[in-house]
Amino acid sequence: MDQFKFLKIYTHKLNPKSQDLNRKIRDDYVLFVNECKKLSIPLVTIDSKDANILDCPESDYIIEVSWRYIIPSEIVKKSKIGTFGVHRGKLPNYAGPEPIKQALENNEKEIILSAHYLEPKIDSGDVISMIKYNLKNIPPKDFEKQIQEIRDEITPLFSKIVLDTLEILNDKK
Repeated sequence: MDQFKFLKIYTHKLNPKSQDLNRKIRDDYVLFVNECKKLSIPLVTIDSKDANILDCPESDYIIEVSWRYIIPSEIVKKSKIGTFGVHRGKLPNYAGPEPIKQALENNEKEIILSAHYLEPKIDSGDVISMIKYNLKNIPPKDFEKQIQEIRDEITPLFSKIVLDTLEILNDKK
């Protein structure tokens, strides 16, 4: 990680409407705030598809992880080497919202994180890399709690897929 310098991080502060009609602050938001403070990385929150992304710096890469909105093309163009996203589902099979829920409803035995090029249509870019997460045989319980447990368990894989993808893109330069 030392070879990369993060210029700015954008994230969502509020839960999505699909999970929380009241849109309370995400449980993990404080983790983002604390980590960014510790590393002196500016943090910007965006909780509306109509919000403008201001002051996005030119950079080698732009990376989105579980982002809810389409990143405008003028932002994507600020990347010199590559712009990609990480999605919590196998693409193109589980594009769009709630990919874990879709996979569970289809009785999948694994969740696949997909790193993909960003395109104007959400989750439509070619896949660059994938990581498989095997689902455990968990006795049936509250479906929403099960989804949250899986989200929590796969979150540490985000850094691995980002680094793997950066390596792939660096090799293509």
